Amino acid sequence: MYRKSDSDYLSQERYYFYQTAQRDQIAARSAIRFSESAEMKFKKVEPETVQCTTSVIRPFGCMELWAGNERAHRSLELAGLEADVIAVPSGADSGGDLSAIFSCSDNVARVVLADCVGHGYVASSVARHVHKLLHKFQDTRDTAGLLASLNNEFTLDAADDDGSLRLTTVVTGTFDATTGEFNFAYAAHPRMLLWRASDEKFHPIGDGMENFPLGFITGEEYTEQSVKLDPGDMILAFSDGATEVESPAGIQLSPSGFLDFAHSTLSKLPTPQKLPDFSKSLLTGIHEYRGSDQLEDDITLLTLRRTPPP
Repeated sequence: MYRKSDSDYLSQERYYFYQTAQRDQIAARSAIRFSESAEMKFKKVEPETVQCTTSVIRPFGCMELWAGNERAHRSLELAGLEADVIAVPSGADSGGDLSAIFSCSDNVARVVLADCVGHGYVASSVARHVHKLLHKFQDTRDTAGLLASLNNEFTLDAADDDGSLRLTTVVTGTFDATTGEFNFAYAAHPRMLLWRASDEKFHPIGDGMENFPLGFITGEEYTEQSVKLDPGDMILAFSDGATEVESPAGIQLSPSGFLDFAHSTLSKLPTPQKLPDFSKSLLTGIHEYRGSDQLEDDITLLTLRRTPPP
């Protein structure tokens, strides 16, 4: 039976169906237009081919080749360098002079010579502590930064200890075998000598760079300098026992006297001079100046020579 209510229902249903279809049609057309627009957009914009170069910055790191504060004579081959160190503690098997040689990344070599105040067991224990701190900061790239880190830690450790003033002088340097640059810094240490093969003379280097020793005050800022080493050029570092040694008459050899002594010693050696022979001859001459094999202070001689490129 046909009823008006049924007609109204069918009419409403058709209207609802029409509205739904219309919305779906609009949505479909919109989707098609969006798809076409997107397709045109991607067709118009051609992707660029970009060549990228990846640059990897490697961390600077060092590995200890040799270190000690005991009686020793060592020769080592480094990147672009030959090295020789001879150490003679005063009246003991170990003392307050600490020498250390490192091989570092980027074709770099590092050397450190520290001279702790005093002799015997006390100075030896301080030298061992400095050695421990070196391990902590050995990967510091610049020489001035290495000294600053060592000084801050060393000074604070001394304050936390028994409060006694334990000063230590240090000289440290890094040699870049690629450029031939030798960067160095001092903490109140005797100035090194540079042997120029071109004029066959020793020259003191680092004038005005004395700075404070380790353990004096925290926050000290150290300065560094750089010299170019040519093949055959040498660096001679030493503790103050080499310059303050006294003759039987009580006359100190002095820095200038040691410079002249180093020059005369090297000139007497047959060419090509060997670094171990130079070190032993220097030490023999110091004993002769002293007039005895018994020394009042520790003595360490550390010599570097740039080797010709392969």
